Amino acid sequence: MCSSGCEFFRCEQRSLTPRGNLAYCRFADDECTPASCKYARCVKGRLLPNGVCGLTLKTREIEVKPEELLDPMEIPEKFVRKVRMKKNIEYF
Repeated sequence: MCSSGCEFFRCEQRSLTPRGNLAYCRFADDECTPASCKYARCVKGRLLPNGVCGLTLKTREIEVKPEELLDPMEIPEKFVRKVRMKKNIEYF
């Protein structure tokens, strides 16, 4: 979860004040909860809509097998001829 103690966290209302070890929102007169606040913002742009910090998530690597890859799209012969005629280029 994103926390108001993060160095990249910002309040767009500029209402965030520290009170002891808690972050207090003067706009809502309550403790700051970045997960539910619409004015919470991450300087790095990593605050996800569900309130989770994207900087703490690990990236997943997916291995793609060669048989899963799609064959390249074939261009219709009629279109190839038109392009050759317009560019006046001969192939083969």
